[in-house]
Amino acid sequence: MHMSGIWRLPVKRSLVAVLALVIPAMAFAQDRTGGENGLLKGFGLDDTQISQVTAIEKSTRAAVRADFTHIRLIRAQIAEALLPATPDVQAINALIDKKGELRTDIEKNLMSARIQLVKIMGDENYATFARFVMDRIRSRFGQPQSMGTAPMPDDGGDW
Repeated sequence: MHMSGIWRLPVKRSLVAVLALVIPAMAFAQDRTGGENGLLKGFGLDDTQISQVTAIEKSTRAAVRADFTHIRLIRAQIAEALLPATPDVQAINALIDKKGELRTDIEKNLMSARIQLVKIMGDENYATFARFVMDRIRSRFGQPQSMGTAPMPDDGGDW
């Protein structure tokens, strides 16, 4: 297996784990419709709790977007660092370590958001809401409803 294959397997596995956490958070990034608010109200959430859910979503989305932006920049820096005939391996390793730290930060942010959302709406309601959101995201990607897997956006590959 060549170098990119070695790195892509763990990255794809971690991406699946991240998506399992991010999909419910991504749903909040979509326009607020009566369906989502209606579902949240159906869980017995009041307007204050719905506002808390929205605030958690906005802060999580901003943090995750910033980290993904930094990861894209680091990917470009790694590509540039690989151009010379004798690349600086220590510098490249430092960039790889930084990218790993950012991925860890993303997972921590998403897990924190999930924990907060479960505290607000409960485990069963969160699971129901996550399914609702996943179906909505699938429909936006033109995929059939309730397929059992979430769409996998291309993360641009590592190398």
